[in-house]
Amino acid sequence: MSKILKVTPNDDYTLLVEFEHGNKIIFDMRDIIKTMPFSSLEDLNRFKDVTVEEKAICWPELEPDKKSIIPLRLTVDNMLFAIRG
Repeated sequence: MSKILKVTPNDDYTLLVEFEHGNKIIFDMRDIIKTMPFSSLEDLNRFKDVTVEEKAICWPELEPDKKSIIPLRLTVDNMLFAIRG
């Protein structure tokens, strides 16, 4: 599994995801944002507040003092599953 090196959020709710070994993809989040776990990302500023862990793309909690049951996290496996449909 490839390590995510960098993620660049775009104004059209896509992410440019750069992996080790020079691989890059444009991942379209528009349909995923319509789902309950990711609906808070409809706010473009929130969508762009993305961070990278080794094999996941993450967004901070809506309320910094509270931990959610399901953190907003998108793994490489999640992206592959979404791409394959």
